[in-house]
Amino acid sequence: MTCSLHNGKFFFTLLLISNQLAQGAIFGDGDLGNGIEDERTSAPSHLLNGVGTIFCDGGLRGTGTHIDMGTAADNKQQAVIVTAAHVLFDANTGEPFIDCSYRPENNRLKSVPFAQISSHSYQPLISDKLRQSETDIVFVALQHRLYQKGLRLTPVATDTGLLLLGYNGDTERIDISTDCQIYNSNNFKSERLLLHNCDADSGSSGGPLLKKIGPDQKYGNSQNQVVAIHGGTLSSIGHAAPGAVVQPERWINQARKIDSAMLQRLQEFLAYLSRDSVD
Repeated sequence: MTCSLHNGKFFFTLLLISNQLAQGAIFGDGDLGNGIEDERTSAPSHLLNGVGTIFCDGGLRGTGTHIDMGTAADNKQQAVIVTAAHVLFDANTGEPFIDCSYRPENNRLKSVPFAQISSHSYQPLISDKLRQSETDIVFVALQHRLYQKGLRLTPVATDTGLLLLGYNGDTERIDISTDCQIYNSNNFKSERLLLHNCDADSGSSGGPLLKKIGPDQKYGNSQNQVVAIHGGTLSSIGHAAPGAVVQPERWINQARKIDSAMLQRLQEFLAYLSRDSVD
């Protein structure tokens, strides 16, 4: 597995942010007496087609999204997925996993090994978890094409009607969290992050947040498109209890937005893959 790291400059904050960034929160009314308020359900087939799980060094590490390149994509082009960068690293040592593959629809019999990983500035052991979250995204080329339909990335501003697809360890399947809300926070302020209350746990890391877009001239009929990639939970006081009420100044789920910089990085990665295949 080839991984190219670009060093970046980061500013440290005084926030006591949880080290377990990969652990997503499940939000509810805070009453543990009536159970965890987990509203995730089985993902519908038309969305499940574009999502799978990441399996590295003998363990399931997170969720990934197969990217729809559009009609201009070369039929011989290898598939590219997007996921959270941290799922490719050992959380304790900071070392990258050696052997990784993508399982479409979480089907181990269709597992496809990684071929190339895009450059990124993610640093697994950095102290500033807010800044770390802003770099927690990576593109991966697989060793061959996928026959499942992918999902399109779009840099769209949104505040309602979001969905999150991600692996659920309790059900051992890819589930969906619906009707998620977007939040603002002074503690966790970032133009690169989307703060949300979609139900999630650690297996959801790298899963896509979707928004129904269209219809318009470019894409035709309305469709769900990826607006962010889920990373985990930001917290200033430690872990929130499962089912706790959302408190965006204290604990909130976060996702790295798809923006123009990310789309440019994807195009550069595709150009690199194209040159590499010619060479």
